[in-house]
Amino acid sequence: MNAPSRHDPCPACEVVILGGGPAGAAAAITLARAGRSVVVIEKSQYEQARIGETLPPTARLSLAKLAVWELFLAAGHLPSPGVRSVWGEDELYEQHFIFNPYGHGWHLNRRRFDTMLAQAARQAGARLCCGAQLGSCLPLAAAGCQVEVISGFPGSGRRQHLRAQFVIDATGRAAVVARQHGAKRINTDRLVGMAGVLAPRSRESACSENAGDTWTLVEACAEGWWYSALLPRAQLMAVYMTDADLLPRQRGSWRAFWHARLQQTTHTQARLYAFDLQAGPRVVAAHSSRLDRVSGDGWLAVGDAAMACDPLSSQGLAHALASGIRAGEALDGRLTGEVAAMGEYDRKANEVVRAYSQLRGVYYNREQRWPQSVFWRRRHAIAL
Repeated sequence: MNAPSRHDPCPACEVVILGGGPAGAAAAITLARAGRSVVVIEKSQYEQARIGETLPPTARLSLAKLAVWELFLAAGHLPSPGVRSVWGEDELYEQHFIFNPYGHGWHLNRRRFDTMLAQAARQAGARLCCGAQLGSCLPLAAAGCQVEVISGFPGSGRRQHLRAQFVIDATGRAAVVARQHGAKRINTDRLVGMAGVLAPRSRESACSENAGDTWTLVEACAEGWWYSALLPRAQLMAVYMTDADLLPRQRGSWRAFWHARLQQTTHTQARLYAFDLQAGPRVVAAHSSRLDRVSGDGWLAVGDAAMACDPLSSQGLAHALASGIRAGEALDGRLTGEVAAMGEYDRKANEVVRAYSQLRGVYYNREQRWPQSVFWRRRHAIAL
């Protein structure tokens, strides 16, 4: 599937969406299908490799609502039967998706997934400006805002100015527009993930039982926990989760640190035995955070910009899709004259935050095997 063009025109519109990831694309599809004029500003060309994620079965609801379910099925993502956990006890236990009414989960090729959603937004009528970034976003005296878009290389790019009635902030944890408009980021913890991509060591190991294991594996250890899942093309993603201040200060020692922490596990170590670390580990933000408010005069936030989830919840992408749909519906209602539409979006966002926070506390409180651990003491304090 080809990436959207970088040369799409960017006319005046009703809604500008900053960020063309799953949340921004879901909002764009929803608004465009409602007949709204939408421009999506995306800094990439959808060409970079992105860390894969597991999509939970419930995400099928959002994909069906966006009318991309059949496209999703045709994209060759890897089915996942469920989650195996070593959490709160030494024994491995399974949560099988066979009992889920929406079927199994999926291990994603993220680049393919994000490109599919972007193409669906374009086909719905949204305009995509790829290879572009935000210069400024300023309120207008009458109503709406003026958005400066910079395309091309920094310092030598072409600048365009758009007028929009509303801006959707889908810029991820950075929440660029929301913070420019006075919203504050509230971080719950300092969680980061040390993500490595592994490949089978040999043809024999590629055919081994572990190489074909499509379960997600989660295993707690003394100062964090591990996540691993098979990726398309027989690669394996393994991520060590811990707090940023518990990492070595020197990046040159991260690889040795990652391997040393792997030695503290049983099931994860066995799973990775036939694989070699091919890329990484690279450190990515994984902390729980949210905005103190998700909307304001002429803007609203979606996805990670509004609330970023701990990977333990496996809800990051599902939340992104659902919040993008809700944002699109709210803005369509507001543009139609429904004054209460934005308030309902805020109310639902607060409801999601409360439910997520409660569930996160329950999960972390189940693990009590290392009462002296700095990492786990912090989690139990948050749970309380």
